[in-house]
Amino acid sequence: MAAEKLNPPDLKTILIDIGGDIGTMTLNRPETFNAMSPDLITDMVEAFAWFADQAPLRGLILTGTGNAFCAGGDLNWFKKGMEDDSIDIKSSVRRGAESLHQAIVDLQRIPYPVIAALNGPTAGAGFSLALACDIRICSENAFLACAYGRIGVSPDGGMTYFLPRVVGPSRAIEILLNDPNLTPADALAEGLVSEVVAPDQLLARARQKADKLAEKSPYYIKMAKKLVHQSLDNSITEQLQLERHGIAEGMGSEDAKNAVKAFLSGEKAEFRGE
Repeated sequence: MAAEKLNPPDLKTILIDIGGDIGTMTLNRPETFNAMSPDLITDMVEAFAWFADQAPLRGLILTGTGNAFCAGGDLNWFKKGMEDDSIDIKSSVRRGAESLHQAIVDLQRIPYPVIAALNGPTAGAGFSLALACDIRICSENAFLACAYGRIGVSPDGGMTYFLPRVVGPSRAIEILLNDPNLTPADALAEGLVSEVVAPDQLLARARQKADKLAEKSPYYIKMAKKLVHQSLDNSITEQLQLERHGIAEGMGSEDAKNAVKAFLSGEKAEFRGE
């Protein structure tokens, strides 16, 4: 796939780079540790919808500019809304959360692997954003924190959906209530990240993982993600029906036909997304 054939959106607070079959999306508000302002949330809605619907890639790496992945919500924006009597802070935050949650829904719809490269502090809604990704790799300079309790508000961004599915409900409540700064070693032990690497190796390692996964069947990747996501809310009967239709559709593809021939002849299959 030629990068020049793609036309990514031109955004204020997000950088998008396409290298071959892999995209890199970088949150770009380094002066605020990439905190989620209204502009950044709006840009995330547009970016994730573009990756989900218009970018025929094989992988996406999500990271942050500077010393942080994402510090969560922009506290200066919250403070302004709290102090300005002309702003209905509850209504404003409600609208902002609705937009953020649309971005998370679209992130989950992306049919290829999304790898979060956590280059620094990952807190609040930034932690939620990382949890929404398929794979998380952590720099030795990073830490993870729920952080919502530090300002006395409720979690958002999917935190209470994703965290219990990673660590279990009881452990999720304990982490939320105690609200520690989780070191890279802590995050690895909890299963919140799959790997910890040196800061200067983070993006290269994320790209290495993305390239390896890009060799697999796009249909397989898409369906594996979709089926796992849906399994969390389905009965066994509902899930088996989805699996039944999924494998049948896949068997009718050119990729599957070629892969079966290659397997039986002892060759390596090449998947073109056909």
